[in-house]
Amino acid sequence: SCFLKFNDGEFGAANGVMLNGSPENPNATHPLEVWTGINFGLAAFLVQMGMEEKAFKLTEAVVKQIYENGLQFRTPEAITAGGTFRASHYLRAMAIWAIYGVLTNFK
Repeated sequence: SCFLKFNDGEFGAANGVMLNGSPENPNATHPLEVWTGINFGLAAFLVQMGMEEKAFKLTEAVVKQIYENGLQFRTPEAITAGGTFRASHYLRAMAIWAIYGVLTNFK
Protein backbone atom coordinates (compact mmCIF):
# COMPACT_ATOMS: atom_id res chain seq x y z
CA SER A 1 0.00 0.00 0.00
CA CYS A 2 2.75 2.45 0.90
CA PHE A 3 4.51 1.88 -2.41
CA LEU A 4 2.34 0.58 -5.23
CA LYS A 5 -0.91 2.24 -4.14
CA PHE A 6 0.76 5.56 -3.38
CA ASN A 7 0.64 7.45 -6.70
CA ASP A 8 0.85 4.18 -8.64
CA GLY A 9 4.31 3.38 -7.29
CA GLU A 10 5.95 6.24 -9.15
CA PHE A 11 7.56 7.94 -6.15
CA GLY A 12 8.63 5.28 -3.66
CA ALA A 13 7.08 4.08 -0.43
CA ALA A 14 5.28 6.78 1.52
CA ASN A 15 5.49 6.77 5.29
CA GLY A 16 1.91 6.37 6.36
CA VAL A 17 -0.89 5.41 4.06
CA MET A 18 -3.90 3.20 4.56
CA LEU A 19 -4.46 -0.03 2.65
CA ASN A 20 -6.21 1.89 -0.12
CA GLY A 21 -3.29 4.33 -0.53
CA SER A 22 -4.92 7.32 1.16
CA PRO A 23 -2.96 9.14 3.88
CA GLU A 24 -3.26 7.86 7.41
CA ASN A 25 -3.56 11.47 8.56
CA PRO A 26 -4.41 13.88 5.71
CA ASN A 27 -3.43 16.91 7.82
CA ALA A 28 0.09 15.71 8.63
CA THR A 29 3.15 16.06 6.42
CA HIS A 30 5.09 12.88 7.17
CA PRO A 31 2.54 10.30 5.95
CA LEU A 32 2.81 11.57 2.37
CA GLU A 33 6.59 11.86 2.33
CA VAL A 34 8.95 9.37 0.75
CA TRP A 35 12.01 9.16 2.96
CA THR A 36 14.92 8.29 0.69
CA GLY A 37 17.12 6.49 3.20
CA ILE A 38 14.27 4.44 4.62
CA ASN A 39 13.27 3.40 1.09
CA PHE A 40 16.84 2.35 0.27
CA GLY A 41 17.01 0.37 3.52
CA LEU A 42 13.73 -1.31 2.66
CA ALA A 43 15.06 -2.13 -0.80
CA ALA A 44 18.17 -3.71 0.75
CA PHE A 45 15.91 -5.83 2.94
CA LEU A 46 13.87 -6.89 -0.10
CA VAL A 47 17.07 -7.97 -1.87
CA GLN A 48 18.09 -9.91 1.21
CA MET A 49 14.72 -11.67 1.18
CA GLY A 50 15.11 -12.66 -2.48
CA MET A 51 12.74 -10.04 -3.87
CA GLU A 52 15.24 -8.26 -6.12
CA GLU A 53 12.72 -7.19 -8.77
CA LYS A 54 10.60 -5.37 -6.17
CA ALA A 55 13.71 -3.90 -4.56
CA PHE A 56 14.96 -2.48 -7.85
CA LYS A 57 11.52 -1.13 -8.75
CA LEU A 58 11.39 0.71 -5.42
CA THR A 59 14.94 2.00 -5.76
CA GLU A 60 14.33 3.15 -9.33
CA ALA A 61 11.22 5.11 -8.29
CA VAL A 62 13.10 6.96 -5.54
CA VAL A 63 16.20 7.68 -7.63
CA LYS A 64 14.01 8.89 -10.50
CA GLN A 65 12.33 11.43 -8.21
CA ILE A 66 15.67 12.66 -6.91
CA TYR A 67 17.01 13.23 -10.42
CA GLU A 68 13.81 14.57 -11.98
CA ASN A 69 13.62 17.19 -9.24
CA GLY A 70 17.25 18.24 -9.74
CA LEU A 71 18.42 16.92 -6.38
CA GLN A 72 21.12 14.47 -7.45
CA PHE A 73 23.90 16.28 -5.59
CA ARG A 74 21.78 17.18 -2.60
CA THR A 75 19.70 14.10 -1.91
CA PRO A 76 16.91 15.01 0.50
CA GLU A 77 15.69 13.14 3.52
CA ALA A 78 12.13 13.47 2.31
CA ILE A 79 10.40 14.17 -1.00
CA THR A 80 6.71 14.34 -1.84
CA ALA A 81 4.69 13.43 -4.91
CA GLY A 82 4.38 17.17 -5.52
CA GLY A 83 8.15 17.56 -5.77
CA THR A 84 8.61 19.39 -2.50
CA PHE A 85 11.49 18.23 -0.35
CA ARG A 86 13.27 18.92 2.90
CA ALA A 87 16.63 18.30 4.51
CA SER A 88 18.80 18.12 1.40
CA HIS A 89 22.29 16.62 1.84
CA TYR A 90 20.78 14.22 4.35
CA LEU A 91 23.08 11.32 5.14
CA ARG A 92 20.48 8.60 5.70
CA ALA A 93 20.17 8.32 1.92
CA MET A 94 23.60 6.69 1.99
CA ALA A 95 21.61 3.58 2.86
CA ILE A 96 21.61 3.00 -0.90
CA TRP A 97 25.01 1.37 -0.27
CA ALA A 98 23.24 -1.30 1.80
CA ILE A 99 21.72 -2.59 -1.44
CA TYR A 100 25.21 -2.99 -2.88
CA GLY A 101 26.35 -4.63 0.33
CA VAL A 102 23.60 -7.23 0.26
CA LEU A 103 24.11 -7.93 -3.44
CA THR A 104 27.87 -8.46 -3.06
CA ASN A 105 27.90 -9.98 0.44
CA PHE A 106 30.14 -7.09 1.45
CA LYS A 107 31.43 -7.39 4.98
